[in-house]
Amino acid sequence: MRKLMRPAGLWCTGLLLLVAGNVPASEIQPPKLPLPAANAEQLEPSIHPLQPADHSASVNNKSKVMNSSRGKVAAVHAAASGKVAKHARKPVAPASSHADELGPVQGLVKAMLDANQRYMKSKPAAYFERFASKQTPRATVVTCSDSRVQTNAFHGDAVNDLFVVRDIGNQLATAEGSIEYGVRHLHTPLLMFIGHSVCGAIEAASGDFSNLEPAIRKELLTINIPKGIAVNDGVLINVNNQVEAALLKFGGEVDAGKLAVIGAFYDFRNDYKQGRGKLIITNINGETEPGKLAALTKAGNFFMGAGSVTGTVASH
Repeated sequence: MRKLMRPAGLWCTGLLLLVAGNVPASEIQPPKLPLPAANAEQLEPSIHPLQPADHSASVNNKSKVMNSSRGKVAAVHAAASGKVAKHARKPVAPASSHADELGPVQGLVKAMLDANQRYMKSKPAAYFERFASKQTPRATVVTCSDSRVQTNAFHGDAVNDLFVVRDIGNQLATAEGSIEYGVRHLHTPLLMFIGHSVCGAIEAASGDFSNLEPAIRKELLTINIPKGIAVNDGVLINVNNQVEAALLKFGGEVDAGKLAVIGAFYDFRNDYKQGRGKLIITNINGETEPGKLAALTKAGNFFMGAGSVTGTVASH
């Protein structure tokens, strides 16, 4: 049985690698917070120790969602039988409101079309012929839908190289099919989950979101973080949870050395003092200890198990 490394302390450093892990969170005893290696990249302020993920939350949340759906069906039948009052017609928005929105939308559409024309002129036909019939990405990347998180922040040209999946909270649970397609049908050797500064989904999930729309509540229910936690700490816990869930789902690919699962934090506010816009690797296949992350990255052993800093990279 693979043993999942879940250190209690989380620091942000380094780049890619892989760990194997499949022990239930309830059996894991978090080790004492290790001292960072002397040459490890430091974070100021430090990140608080993480809590083990409880994946039973997804099962409980699924039950809540199903019960909610049944309630909605019952309400529809009640309305049809005359037991529920008819909804009042929504008032028509004043003409001034439409005019206020029309200008910005027209400007944006024009800007997008102009940008597209410049893009077309900048690329020769051969550029598009490379992927006209088939896509060949090297990574499945799961990011938050937040408009401040875009691939040009961490990739020069993501076209045909990153299979990007976006949802609120950069989750596996709410985009499982798309992620599985990238890993098992496009055979990307890298699966990366990217959280970010002041994530609105994490902030909502850590508080009371009962007044939000049902579809949004459904997606927030699968973000398993403590209530009231500081938003960036919640982001880091959520990234660790996504990596752990992916290691459980894609354990066969991980054990075979065909997949690396990485967690990262996109720091556009420079909250961790490593530079505004820094992409900080926080989890390499379950490993979160900063000294080991730095060593694994430096050695380039991206398909080794957690805790290992020597050996050879698995062939693909």
